[in-house]
Amino acid sequence: MARARKNQTKVCTVTGVETSVNNFYAKQNHVKAVDNLRRNSNATKDQLQRMFNQINNYA
Repeated sequence: MARARKNQTKVCTVTGVETSVNNFYAKQNHVKAVDNLRRNSNATKDQLQRMFNQINNYA
């Protein structure tokens, strides 16, 4: 009988969200959605990280 694989997760360094490794680009520590936000808003990764840190402090 085959063993069930445990879903591998990783924590995004920008958002602080733990999610599946499938949501990350290879050799990156932030989710694909962060890159999409960065491209669409012209914000830097550091600016997005600061924004998410501020949001997480209020939650």
